[in-house]
Amino acid sequence: MKELSGMEKFLFEDSQWFSAEMSEFLKSTVFVMPTWKWAFLGIAFAVGIFVLRPLFHFIIKELKKHNPIVKKYPKSFWGYYLKSDTDRPLAWILVILLWFAAGDAAELSGKFANYYDHFLRGLIAIFIIRLIYYLVDSGCSVLADYTSQTPSTFDDQLVPFASKAAKIFVVVMGFLIVLQSFGLNVMSLLAGLGLGGLALALAAQDTAANLFGSITILFDRPFQVGDWVKIKDMEGTVEEIGFRSTRVRTFYNSLITIPNAMMAKETVDNMGVRPARRVRQVLGLTYETPPAKIEEFCDRVRYHIKTDEKVVSETVTVHFNNYNASSLDVLVNFHLKVYTGPEELAHQQKIFIEILKIAADMKVDFAYPTQTVYHMTPAPQQ
Repeated sequence: MKELSGMEKFLFEDSQWFSAEMSEFLKSTVFVMPTWKWAFLGIAFAVGIFVLRPLFHFIIKELKKHNPIVKKYPKSFWGYYLKSDTDRPLAWILVILLWFAAGDAAELSGKFANYYDHFLRGLIAIFIIRLIYYLVDSGCSVLADYTSQTPSTFDDQLVPFASKAAKIFVVVMGFLIVLQSFGLNVMSLLAGLGLGGLALALAAQDTAANLFGSITILFDRPFQVGDWVKIKDMEGTVEEIGFRSTRVRTFYNSLITIPNAMMAKETVDNMGVRPARRVRQVLGLTYETPPAKIEEFCDRVRYHIKTDEKVVSETVTVHFNNYNASSLDVLVNFHLKVYTGPEELAHQQKIFIEILKIAADMKVDFAYPTQTVYHMTPAPQQ
């Protein structure tokens, strides 16, 4: 006669929990295990999911909420980590540990015990990976705060790139650990993947080109986040430099995604690093304007532009330079020491308004396209 386990003695011999008929039913084997073990594990899983997990989640959340580190050092590593969504994986880890205890109490054996153990190990590995993922995210947040205070902008671009690389590494390594927990030989799997490495490299050559392009952009620094750039017929402000692509916000507020392989090969016109921005305008005066007034108008406009604090005075050009079809053209050319598009437009407008005031004060008229039509009346017939 088979000797009863400790749990079976407790349920069926040492106490009168069940009737004789119910005891026989619970002892009967269904799918490699006695029915009572299935019922015991089912109750353990139900209690864990619907009772213990919400309870653990609430307790951990309250402990985090009243933690003095979060209140006193909100931008520290542990401040960021405790503010992240770590309470959910922690609650699940505690529940899974209780499920391990339930399996030991049920004295599982054979292949089912191995499958049960591998399944729980895989689950707990997934939630541990989530906790490590939040650790990496918190560390990157601290680095981002630090680099935002440094004068260099290179580290500001490097931190998001390094953050993505670290997170991908955590996820990939975690996936391999989960496979290992399910009993798979990860080294053999990697060796098998190595046999198909050539085919994989050919299929992923565009991805590899984009990755190397992003590395080239980060270290060669043809542009940075926030720069105004022109690539072919695309123009806008750089918003993000990622692994595969660079995102550029156009001036009509759409978002262009450009592969980094293309960004590394194409000519990039970086408008954001100009020491000064050129303003060029042609003013058309009417042909009725006297030469002396044209000279005086040019002198006054030139003097006003040169005295502007944001104008590079050596670059100012204001001269009568062309006879046009319906106007006498005055070329106005100068450079502004501004660094953003909106600032350039605002200061350019200020100077143009002053030019209009000078013209109004001198009673100088601007020309516009005109046509003169001559009508000849035929001579009367004799």
